[in-house]
Amino acid sequence: MRFSIIMPVYNAEKVLPVSLESIRAQRFRDFELIFVEDGSTDGTVSVLEAFAAEADFPCHIVSQPRNGGVAAARNRGLAAACGEYLAFVDADDRIEPEALEEADAAIRAAGSPPDIIGWDWTLGFEKNGRMMRQADYDTPLQALKNLMGGTMRWNLWLFAVRRELLAENGIQFLDGANMGEDMMLMLKAFSKAGKVVQLHKPLYRYNAVSETSLSRQFSPERRREISENLEEALKSLSASHYSAELEPYGNYLKLFLKLPLLISADRTDYETWYGWFPEANASAMANQALPMRTRLLQGMAARRCWAGVKTYYLLVYRFVYGIVYR
Repeated sequence: MRFSIIMPVYNAEKVLPVSLESIRAQRFRDFELIFVEDGSTDGTVSVLEAFAAEADFPCHIVSQPRNGGVAAARNRGLAAACGEYLAFVDADDRIEPEALEEADAAIRAAGSPPDIIGWDWTLGFEKNGRMMRQADYDTPLQALKNLMGGTMRWNLWLFAVRRELLAENGIQFLDGANMGEDMMLMLKAFSKAGKVVQLHKPLYRYNAVSETSLSRQFSPERRREISENLEEALKSLSASHYSAELEPYGNYLKLFLKLPLLISADRTDYETWYGWFPEANASAMANQALPMRTRLLQGMAARRCWAGVKTYYLLVYRFVYGIVYR
């Protein structure tokens, strides 16, 4: 079997149909779908069972007795998978009909099996959704620099990963660390990868609707989870043969992780930014791969110039993005 699609599911009864139909519409049919049902309390189980009963491809439901979080759920999915490559779809997103077909063509064209295949994505479900292009890479090292430098996303749904790459290197998620888990896994995977392939084709649609506030997204518990995943990733990278070339990128990554705290008008968020990974603040202007405006924002924050940070937020995000480009 070529692909295993892993989908953790928790209380997703209302959003599942669109995602499930996008998987049913795949042109390439050599795949299995693994649901990890994470203790839902709504009608999610009934939706999954009805879909699995009608599917014309292998469809498995792995049940968790109680909600254990996305990291533990994905580990259950990894353990159940049989496909040569792993792909991930979230329950409230959708995958384009040609996605697995394009990934399979890239695998066959590569000659020897690549360890990771990546692609671009579309922001929003509408026909005029915004196409988002990943930064270029053709080696694991360049991909790692992009990921750590903030020019490339690490979301699991942007990649198909050879299952044996993870199994042979003992790479899995940290149970209980449910924020930043995709960052940790993809950094470790690229650090162990040989051949990698990039497709500049938007093969995934991300549902942009989110009501998660910064205070919830970066609560003390969430920051702990991110920090645990970061520590695990950096420990692995420091033991890799890329360690010397990636030495400055640890601070770049820390700055990128906490950057959303500056997209706010709340002084408390700014102070949280300053005190979280404070060792990275001195590198605020150093990452030349970022736009100058982002470096200036981080530079103002590193100097605790909160008036400048707030002005940036009001001018760029509230006025330009909120009014001009709406």
